[in-house]
Amino acid sequence: MQLNKIVLYSLDGKKRILPFELGKVNIITGESKSGKSALIEIVNYCLASSSCDIPEGIIRDSVSYFSICITFNDGETVFIGRENPNIKGIHASSTVCLIRNIKEELPELNTISPNLNIDTLKEFLTRKIGITENLHIPDSLTREPLKANFKHSRFYCYQPQYLVADPYQLFYNQNKDFVPQSIKDTLPYFLGAVNEESLLIESEITQLKKQLNRLVREKKESDKIKSEGISQAYSLIEEAKEIGLLDRNTKPTNQKEAYKNLELVANWEYQPLKAKAENSALKELIDKRNELKIELGKISDNRKAATDYLKNSFGYSTEAKQQEIRLESINIYNTEIEFNANCCPLCESQLEVPIPTIENINNSLLSIKNDLKFTKAESPRIQSYIDTIDSQYHDIESELKKTEKSISALYIENEKARTMRDLNIRRGKIIGRVSLFLESVEHDVEFENIDSKINNIKVRIIELENSIDSENAKEILMSILNKINLQMSMWVKELDVEYENDPIRFDLNKLTMYIDTDTKPIALPQIGSGANWVAYHLLLIFALHQHFIQSNRPVPRFIIIDQPTQVYYPPEKTNDLVEVSTDEIAVSKMFDFIFKVVTSLSPNLQVIITDHAFLKNDNFINSVIEVWRDGLKLIPNDWGKIE
Repeated sequence: MQLNKIVLYSLDGKKRILPFELGKVNIITGESKSGKSALIEIVNYCLASSSCDIPEGIIRDSVSYFSICITFNDGETVFIGRENPNIKGIHASSTVCLIRNIKEELPELNTISPNLNIDTLKEFLTRKIGITENLHIPDSLTREPLKANFKHSRFYCYQPQYLVADPYQLFYNQNKDFVPQSIKDTLPYFLGAVNEESLLIESEITQLKKQLNRLVREKKESDKIKSEGISQAYSLIEEAKEIGLLDRNTKPTNQKEAYKNLELVANWEYQPLKAKAENSALKELIDKRNELKIELGKISDNRKAATDYLKNSFGYSTEAKQQEIRLESINIYNTEIEFNANCCPLCESQLEVPIPTIENINNSLLSIKNDLKFTKAESPRIQSYIDTIDSQYHDIESELKKTEKSISALYIENEKARTMRDLNIRRGKIIGRVSLFLESVEHDVEFENIDSKINNIKVRIIELENSIDSENAKEILMSILNKINLQMSMWVKELDVEYENDPIRFDLNKLTMYIDTDTKPIALPQIGSGANWVAYHLLLIFALHQHFIQSNRPVPRFIIIDQPTQVYYPPEKTNDLVEVSTDEIAVSKMFDFIFKVVTSLSPNLQVIITDHAFLKNDNFINSVIEVWRDGLKLIPNDWGKIE
């Protein structure tokens, strides 16, 4: 599978077509910030990526559909179009448009219609590149078996700018969760170290091991039940006797009798205990008590008011009597005597406040006598009223005490009922435990042959493991990796790197590379120099693809490399196109190496390079498909943006 072209659609249907030659080196060179580094993520998005990692900005603001045309080994070319997620404001489009056997004429934007979801596209690509049924079975069974698919084959096709010079990771997305383990699990399949005919056998072994683990656990449980069975049976019998499920005189003499007693418990028929349930009587009594308390309070208030009135009346009578005695002295005067009330009768001086007349004094005396007569008449009636209130108070108080006593009695009765309900709950729990115990005893019969089952499964697993010869598979993998290491060690002399005379080794378990010097192995991060890191990345990725091609393994036949000259001409130092003369030895060696490998594998390997360097030699110039400068970029200047 190789890339035929990248096609971008503007919002109004214009096309930006970027064609590639199959089986050759294709170079796009140009200024920085022209869109070169976005090509890897555009291709990956169209090839069923679960996310859209195309950079935000002019590209995602101006494109309606990202699409590619890919050509498979059987000659079929298919069109895959996927909508820009920014159109609908989503993370990634979940559907694509797949058109098979497409010719040179590309579909118009208004004819593109999604017809597959991402998972279906992934399955299509998996089958199309030849990935057969496979399953990696972890030795420890601590992880779920992993099936290699098209997604795993892409790890070896992309070398973005951030990756190609990174000493800590070798493959695309290696820095993401679970990807390193996925590479370790699936790369042996892609290398051809796994015998595909043995995959079904490995799957059967996995299922047998799971079954074996289950039987071993069940056997342990059975052995535990047998060892603890009789003591547990006697313990359950004692508990059943305590709560009335068995007669207190029950005393089994052997295991058989104990089990029979427990069967009686398990089959015990529930008999509801007769207990008066809490009903409306308690509520009525509580309501009555509250009413009596309210009535008692009212009577108490009335009695206090009457008593206070009687006390005040007595005090008033005493004071009024004294006033009556003093005022009666007025009878010594003749009521017909005339005198001037404004003149003092002793000194005849004028008074500011007139003195009371005899008539006024007599009127006051008469008023006091009338009040005294009324008070004397009312006092007996008030006392009688108080006596009546006292009688009512004592009657209600007596009724309240009776009500309180009735309420207490009901509470006691209801507490007994709750105790009885708790007893039934305890009985239910014991019955459940007894039933569970008896079921486990019944299962003993099933476990009688468990040892033979375990032995049979172990024998079968050994037979299957011998048939696939896992040690041989490991030896095959080691042999393949040795050949790849040998190829890298031969190629290294063609690049401008340190340690060019020392063997190179790729460690699959650690996903790094080592240089085996005369004194010690040196890991890639400890080698130093960005130029070395780029060179070793290229050595490994091309050595892997050479093996994929020569062994006809199901991996896409293209590599996209972004900014391999960045360590020599950092883009941040200049935005312009960098013209490189042929006397730049390191850069010339790098591209000569790439051209040599691609030519040796032609037409089975396609390499697409995006860089801001322009090398002045024939191979480079003849491989350039576009130069992005003087306004030419991935996105044309006249394309509109999403509003």
